[in-house]
Amino acid sequence: MKNRLLVLLILSLGFVVSAFSQKEFRYYEYQGLGLKAGANFSTVMLQPSYTEVIGQMDWEAGLVYVFSHNKFVGVQIEALYVNRTWKESFEEYSATNQISYVQLPLLTNIIIGNGRLKFTINLGSYYAIKIGEEQNIDFPLDHPYYEKITSRQVQDSDYGLLIGGGVRYISDIGIFQLEARYAYGFKKLYTPSITGFETSNWSSTQVGLVYFLSLGK
Repeated sequence: MKNRLLVLLILSLGFVVSAFSQKEFRYYEYQGLGLKAGANFSTVMLQPSYTEVIGQMDWEAGLVYVFSHNKFVGVQIEALYVNRTWKESFEEYSATNQISYVQLPLLTNIIIGNGRLKFTINLGSYYAIKIGEEQNIDFPLDHPYYEKITSRQVQDSDYGLLIGGGVRYISDIGIFQLEARYAYGFKKLYTPSITGFETSNWSSTQVGLVYFLSLGK
């Protein structure tokens, strides 16, 4: 009788441990495809500069795929439509510049936390292709800086570094993620030999919210 009780106890304990392990297992082995919407504050460093550069807010959105097969490391791939905007001012005049990109970030997620709630440290890079450009000029036509500003040629692509962090929650109806990141462009926005700018690199602070549909393991 005692042996039967012992066997029954061991089997029951094994079932509980197995169920708990499976429950925890699905919280670090998962993948999801989602939609992202967010905002960015972008500016560009122009040197030598003859105007004051003022960063501006704009929006971004797109698709995000996340994959985790490890308790501590995951991968995040994105395809985003991104607007980057900045303003240049000189005395009482100003010019607002907006560049639109298709941006392709690739990030490694360093994951901290057990269960449904995770904290992530995100490191990676991006490649961006210019798809549009808009400029609003408040300089008079005879101003000495008018031609300098309007004749610039923006390069067709950009690439750079991404670093940031976020919070991820795995729910029964999908995965929610809130994140912030800093981006720095390694490629010059303008060709130095044409514009005279030795430095014309982007920097951007971004905040976004993502909702993923779970694709299972």
